[in-house]
Amino acid sequence: MSASRAALELLARKARTRRELEEALERQGFAAAEVATALEELRARFAELSPEGEGARLEDALEKKRRGLPAGLTPAARSKKLLAHLVRRGFDPDAVLEALRRKGELDDDQELDLSRGP
Repeated sequence: MSASRAALELLARKARTRRELEEALERQGFAAAEVATALEELRARFAELSPEGEGARLEDALEKKRRGLPAGLTPAARSKKLLAHLVRRGFDPDAVLEALRRKGELDDDQELDLSRGP
């Protein structure tokens, strides 16, 4: 089976970020170069792998996680938990920070340090 076919099968079961697909394919034994080629082919074929599609998945994941957070968190703790969760899910940290700012979860003065736990 090709890496492209394996990626399609993975996507058929669950929406995944590019990073999640890459890791899953490499765990299946595909070489990094083959994985990169397959993901670029898929990007060209499917809009859900485009940056716009990635942004929509990020927004969905952010909303889902926001709803699941406890009400008593400080704004800084809330932002840090959201950022850490989304980065662990494979989203680009800069894209996550921008999404948090758009949603009012992070102001420009707030600094987040991912090196320490939430």
